[in-house]
Amino acid sequence: MSASTRALLEDILIYPEINSTSDALWARFSEGKQTPAVCLAETQTAGRGRRGDQWQSPAAGNLYLSLFWPNCADVPRNGLSIAIGICLINTLKEAGINQLQLKWPNDVLHQRQKLAGILVESRFNTKQYTVVGIGLNFKLPPSTRDLIQQPSTSLEQLCDTVPCRNWLAGKIIQNMIETIELFEHRGLSDFLPLWPQYDALHEQAITLIDGDQRTPALACGINEQGELRYLRDNQIHQLSNSHISIRFSS
Repeated sequence: MSASTRALLEDILIYPEINSTSDALWARFSEGKQTPAVCLAETQTAGRGRRGDQWQSPAAGNLYLSLFWPNCADVPRNGLSIAIGICLINTLKEAGINQLQLKWPNDVLHQRQKLAGILVESRFNTKQYTVVGIGLNFKLPPSTRDLIQQPSTSLEQLCDTVPCRNWLAGKIIQNMIETIELFEHRGLSDFLPLWPQYDALHEQAITLIDGDQRTPALACGINEQGELRYLRDNQIHQLSNSHISIRFSS
């Protein structure tokens, strides 16, 4: 992490074990602290993903981190999740990890196997405050892999030499801050032209899962707000509800 990045962060919280790195930052916010901060942990007892799903967080040398940021504008979470996803993929490319894509809105995949997840949460007061959480698999013990509901992978499986975790954490935090600052001023405008090359769902047959309801569709990219566009019954629809699960149909 660069000196300039450290200067922006009032607090860098590091725990051997915590319920959730994002919850720790929201607790800090509840105490009246509204300045940028980051939280990292070796393991989480109540890590969570999208739709409230549990994020498996074993003490296996993985990366669990969250960044608190006081946004001055009403930032759409779907769009920010996409911007951070592209940022994370580009950071991993710097470490020599290639062939990564983003499954809307927040899963980093390698050949349809989940490597990392992103969770963007916002709260409002006089302005909007955001916590961006990232979970990145360095190792996946068999006992953890059996608990995950979708195909998953890890850096250990993808790399001959796994990157230094501290170095990678610093780069991710630095690039996240730069991405959020850019997004605050320009929204998705700098990321939209890049989306097709990162889009794991590009023109793929998908299934939208909402409870017991399953809807077949064809993914058609995203719009300027970061909503998923999909074709169903010969009509284009937009999806902003991140509580709906998306699966590849084949």
